[in-house]
Amino acid sequence: MRSCKKCVLPETYPGIHFNSEGICNYCEEYEVNKAAREDEGKVIKSEAELKMYLQRFKDLNRKYDVLVPISGGVDSCFTLITLVEKYGLKPLVFHSDHGWDSKTARSNVENICKELDVDLVIVKNDMSFMRKLFKYFNKADELELSACFVCGNILYLNGLELADTYKIPLVVNGYSKGQAAMMHDKEKARVLYEKMVNIALSTGDKEFFEEFLEKWSILEKQVIYQDKSEFTNFFEMKDKILFIPFFYFDFYKTDKDELRKMCKERFDWKQQEMSYPKCTTNCEMIWLNSYFDLKKRNYSHYHDEYSTIIRANEMTREQAKYYLEFNPPGGLLESLAKEIDIELK
Repeated sequence: MRSCKKCVLPETYPGIHFNSEGICNYCEEYEVNKAAREDEGKVIKSEAELKMYLQRFKDLNRKYDVLVPISGGVDSCFTLITLVEKYGLKPLVFHSDHGWDSKTARSNVENICKELDVDLVIVKNDMSFMRKLFKYFNKADELELSACFVCGNILYLNGLELADTYKIPLVVNGYSKGQAAMMHDKEKARVLYEKMVNIALSTGDKEFFEEFLEKWSILEKQVIYQDKSEFTNFFEMKDKILFIPFFYFDFYKTDKDELRKMCKERFDWKQQEMSYPKCTTNCEMIWLNSYFDLKKRNYSHYHDEYSTIIRANEMTREQAKYYLEFNPPGGLLESLAKEIDIELK
């Protein structure tokens, strides 16, 4: 199967085409858009400049300055450490447990919070709802939607709800440049939301559909950071929550080896024995979701994210291909499929 010579997107990716050198249109567009942002002077270029803006969220009358969602992986752990020790923010740490977390990831979360002496809230999701979510979206024929993408949105909404409950105006997580790019494409986000709603409706499961829709009501309060004008505009708004994907800034790099080294030295971070992609601390259900993604469309949710990271020169194509090798533990797919009542074939 043909794929881009620069990133890892295959020919089955929606809207893709290749130039004479085998480079896809998404790689070409990335360079154009990056240059435009820099020319317009909208980019925060240093930690000192970012610190200046973040200080505006410090409030002696508020217990927490920022909500920090954390998975137990190196990206979110690095984000938390940096916000506390370099920027001096008071965080409420949030971990979402949807039922398939690894013990290693959970241990990393608890250990770093203990090391930094920060408060941690663990939200347990409704297992019945989550089983249905994975079943319905993995069974759906829609090629542009991954069950991982849908689940990630639910966990993201959990964080916004918690921030709203505690009146915290800022949420910062360890999203990579690839994840940030997915959030910044507003038109694509709108289309995918409509497809999610249509799939939820088509299940005929009224209880699931109503609960699914209700979760999205908090979205009206979000403001997603794209450039430094967001900081100025945000404080003119009322009752909003600013969301910042931390690795969106050019001075923070998704260098997995370096981040692992730092986290291990800082608080005895542990690598999960097996995960997909390699060297992550993702949940077990990622294996089943990715199995269906690869079966239906020949790429996973992570091919999209890692392609952007490659374009940002933070990962090589060879590294991405290695991380994305799909070798699930024996018997795990069958076990997970049984849990959510879905056929593998």
